[in-house]
Amino acid sequence: MMNEVKVMEITENKNVLLITGMEDKLEQSICHAAAIQPEKTVTLKTVFSHISQPYSDLMRDIITLVFQKKIEEILIVRSKNEQAADIDLEDFPHVSDRLQTIDYLFQHGNPEFPFSNLDEWLNGGKNVALGIQQSVDLIRRHPLIPSHVKVRGFLINMEHEELIEIEDY
Repeated sequence: MMNEVKVMEITENKNVLLITGMEDKLEQSICHAAAIQPEKTVTLKTVFSHISQPYSDLMRDIITLVFQKKIEEILIVRSKNEQAADIDLEDFPHVSDRLQTIDYLFQHGNPEFPFSNLDEWLNGGKNVALGIQQSVDLIRRHPLIPSHVKVRGFLINMEHEELIEIEDY
């Protein structure tokens, strides 16, 4: 379910961690749409909307920032018009002999791995909203994230600077 949020009262002097896509001016649009003070934000830019592992480098960065910057709210925000990564495995002929082995490992080797094959992993999944929701859930449930830290996910319409909250997608 997604709810459009025209004006958000996220913070009054709260420290906010923004986890965003790579688009230019995304942070600026989010701060404007959510009425967040830019000086109270820390931004992590990621290529994919999905945090794939609870103990990845990205998750370690999030945990570290929560404690170092006294983060009280985490917002995962991606552009509503974000294009999915389009990596073609045929562009990697130098590793073609290893692709079958890697695909086997994806399918049989690691039960907590969220993707079923190499292509899916390289492209980060196709549904940005679902990736955001899964990342929100992963951060909320992480044992090293304090329970008072609020975690929410949004898509942003960059043209109108409107945030659409993603809830129980």
